Amino acid sequence: MIKKPIQEIRRRELIEAAYRVFLVHGLAGLTTAKICKEAGMSPGLLVYYFKSKDDVLFWMVRHANNVLMNVVIQKMKAATNRWDRLMAIVVGNFPEDLFNRNTANAWLSFYALSVHDKQLERLQSVFNQRLTSNVHSCVNGILTGTELTDFSQGLGIVIDGCWLRKGGSLNNMSSAEAIAFVEHQVVCMLGAAKVKQLKMLS
Repeated sequence: MIKKPIQEIRRRELIEAAYRVFLVHGLAGLTTAKICKEAGMSPGLLVYYFKSKDDVLFWMVRHANNVLMNVVIQKMKAATNRWDRLMAIVVGNFPEDLFNRNTANAWLSFYALSVHDKQLERLQSVFNQRLTSNVHSCVNGILTGTELTDFSQGLGIVIDGCWLRKGGSLNNMSSAEAIAFVEHQVVCMLGAAKVKQLKMLS
């Protein structure tokens, strides 16, 4: 078994600690002191292993998205037909342990900052492309051209909308309710005939 270099291990520990701080405090609370305290390390080590706090932020956001994407990929691999793969994308975007107000507002703080940060904006573009690619793999051929583009964008908007509403103080939508809502919207967008086709295709 090949051991990972200590530098790689420490970087990973700091990234994961930053992610835990991010989920609780959002980007505004993502300070060097909080990250290092969460990781159980001296504040000086963050500067040693990363160029800056912004560098930590970049890798933390990548890690945060990968947490969700890994769930999506696992569920898609377990699916037996295209409809189930499409639903795997929906279910994977609403993990029960993460679909809460703190996480929703943490991601909203990222979206707000990405408007002014080119590096984070590029990350957001990559995230959107991943979702689009996954959706296309499920419905390509059933939908084509502008229909395919419109459906992918529509699904992304509905998913993002549920997360946006979850950030509100009066919204008590559960993960299961969000999944059911998005599934209903998908059926409405596709129509019963196309849903039936997807269920018949592996």
